Amino acid sequence: MNDEQDCGDCGHDHDHGDEELAIEIGAASQFLLGMRAQNLELLKIASQVAGYGGAHAPLKPNDLRNAMKGIWDVYSELYSWIDPEEGEDDDEEMLDDE
Repeated sequence: MNDEQDCGDCGHDHDHGDEELAIEIGAASQFLLGMRAQNLELLKIASQVAGYGGAHAPLKPNDLRNAMKGIWDVYSELYSWIDPEEGEDDDEEMLDDE
């Protein structure tokens, strides 16, 4: 079956499948951008909770690894509250690694 059909609403032939695909791609893009914004906000909160936000002095090169670990630990905990299923998957992976 051909996607091209006579559209009574607009009066000419065109491919409705392409329009639907564009709408789906647009919706998926908006969803992913929303998730990215949420993750960035969560990372900002995690860095503040870990003590590395605001008027913090610049980190020394040797302190960077500890700072990133602390931020990641807080971020992971906060993320598990938002998406408990994701946290369960991480726990299973950790058990597999042991």
